[in-house]
Formats: sequence, C-alpha cells, structure tokens
Amino acid sequence: MLIEFPDPQLPAHELVLPPDDASRGESDTSATPPLAGRITLGGPTALRLTPDELSADPELARYAAAEAGRHAYHLVRLAVTFSPTPQRPRLEFAHVALNITSKPDEPAPVAHSMEPMRLSDPVEISRTRRLGPQLSLLGADASLGEIGRSVQYISHQPLVEALGLQSGAPAWEFRRTRAHELSGCHPLSLVVRTAADAVTEVTLTVSAGVRIPLLRRFTRRLPDPLRLEATL
Repeated sequence: MLIEFPDPQLPAHELVLPPDDASRGESDTSATPPLAGRITLGGPTALRLTPDELSADPELARYAAAEAGRHAYHLVRLAVTFSPTPQRPRLEFAHVALNITSKPDEPAPVAHSMEPMRLSDPVEISRTRRLGPQLSLLGADASLGEIGRSVQYISHQPLVEALGLQSGAPAWEFRRTRAHELSGCHPLSLVVRTAADAVTEVTLTVSAGVRIPLLRRFTRRLPDPLRLEATL
C-alpha cells in the first residue's frame, strides 16, 4: 500500500545570497551585489513516522515498530521556487544541501531515501563529423575541401539530481538545460533515519550560479536548523 501524506503549509523564505568571493581568493566584494529575488525556499518541515502515522499500511507500521528500539524516521519536506524567466542574469545552476547531525551520533543519521532522485530533459543533439585532407578531423569552422556527416541523437540532460543518499550530507543539484530554464516550484522530500533517542539537527545551505559575464557562485546558509526529536 502507498501512503500519501497531505502537503504541508510551508513557510516561505525569499533568499538573498551573498557572493562566494572568499572561495575565489577575492577580497573586494563591493563590485558583486548579492543575488536577490531569484530563489524562494519553502520549509523545511518534519513529521516523525511512528507506527501510528503509518497505520494505513500495516507492513510499514510493523517495520517502524520493529525499528523503534534502534532507529527513528522523520519525513522532511521543503520546496525551492525559482523566479520565472526572463530574469537576467539567468540561473545556470542551484544547489540545495542539507547537513544532518545528531546527539548521540551513533548510529549516524542519514538520508534514508530522497525524492526526486533524478529528473531529466530529453534533448536532441546534432553533431557533424568533418574530415579533410589525409582523413584529418576538422573543427567546426572548417569548410574548404571537407566532407562531413551529421549525426543526431537524444541526450538526457539532468534538470534535478539527488546526491548523498545514505549519508549525512544529502543534496539536490539543479541545472539549466537546453530545453528548460530554472524556474517554477520544485517540491523536495527525504526520509531521515536517526538513532531512536537522538536529538537531530538539519541545516540547509542554498547556492546558485549566474554568468555576469563569468560564472559566479552565491551561497546562503539558513540560520535556524530544523530540529528532529521524539516530540515532533
């Protein structure tokens, strides 16, 4: 049986991301303003998955009851919204990273499952293989005395990809593709497995990249971690 939980009302935070100039070895950040008005984060919120919460599926409820002496499970939900185009400069990528820590720290907390794991765009790619004198491969700008053959194929470019499954540092990577800009709302969820008696904190860091004209990275760590414990 598939258990469905109603979507929670996620508190929204419009993020202002300062530039990562320190990682580039730059001391003067005045020329690069923060990235604002481009990314809104909803949540996160958490629900502890107890046998009572899972009672609609007896098998899952029995599993949670059997695990109760060692592990606790929490459903963590959030959403990231990218402002619609034509915003400029356009977003090249975004990274939503979580860091999960707990006391006691054994068994270590991990992202037990994540959704989505991967969403991709089918993109048609066309390549021309060009040959010149003495069967030399020629560049795209070659034209004199060449012969060529066009090759077309479908490439699946990842739009969203989950990283760090079964670790304490899960993340989602978003990338602009040929077919789609980064825009709209993207719900994200994961099940966090912790020690049964642990107090666990989940911190979030959001990064994004734009070209102005070089690729620049901006990062914001949310100040208030999400707290997971038995009272949730």
